[in-house]
Amino acid sequence: MKNITLILLLCLFTSNSFSQDFLAPKDTVAYQKGGILYKGVHYSKIEDMQRILLTTPNQEISQLFSSYQSSLSTAKVFSFIGGFAVGWPIGGAIAGRKFDTGLFAGGIGVSLIGLLINGGANAKLKQAVSTFNKNTDNGKISFRPVFYQNEYQQLSAGLTIGF
Repeated sequence: MKNITLILLLCLFTSNSFSQDFLAPKDTVAYQKGGILYKGVHYSKIEDMQRILLTTPNQEISQLFSSYQSSLSTAKVFSFIGGFAVGWPIGGAIAGRKFDTGLFAGGIGVSLIGLLINGGANAKLKQAVSTFNKNTDNGKISFRPVFYQNEYQQLSAGLTIGF
């Protein structure tokens, strides 16, 4: 029994000596459904994401996040206009007016453009998250487990190895 305890303690101390500093902020960020997942919490507000991603000054992350913000604003404008243009003829038809097919078709087109721009904005956010994670790792090998929550809110653990 003493031998097993000694071996376990030796393994724990050895893995601890090869791991990164536990006090160093080496947390990674994951993209999730139009927002980011950081320390098991999903952030979707722009202010929260900006506070997390721009903790250290980095020009590339700043440019990608700025591009994400402007693309997201443009997508919201297009989606609002498209939704109004789709809803106005439907509401008019319910009220007894003649259905305006041209406005309805135009609204669908503008809404699709908004969805495409939103997809591009999410791609910029994914790039910013990837760049943030690359800068966080600094190319070191880590034997420290990474704890995160998956889409079912279950706590999971994994190891990261970066070169």
